[in-house]
Amino acid sequence: MNLDVYFKSLDITGRENMAAACGTTVDYLVQLKGGHRKPSHTLAKKIEKYTKGKVTRSDLRPDIFELTPSST
Repeated sequence: MNLDVYFKSLDITGRENMAAACGTTVDYLVQLKGGHRKPSHTLAKKIEKYTKGKVTRSDLRPDIFELTPSST
């Protein structure tokens, strides 16, 4: 799931709670979900933690957090 889909699933209170828990604002999250900004590595980790892995840090910043192939 990407940030846009996750964010749209939240109501106003949920969006405010997410922003507060991640140490940012709803407006900044809107910029992130729209692709107008990129989160710092710290914010990407906070979003991943808040969403319980539904939105991953590598999804948000593949340039920093490369996907590693899973071992089989």
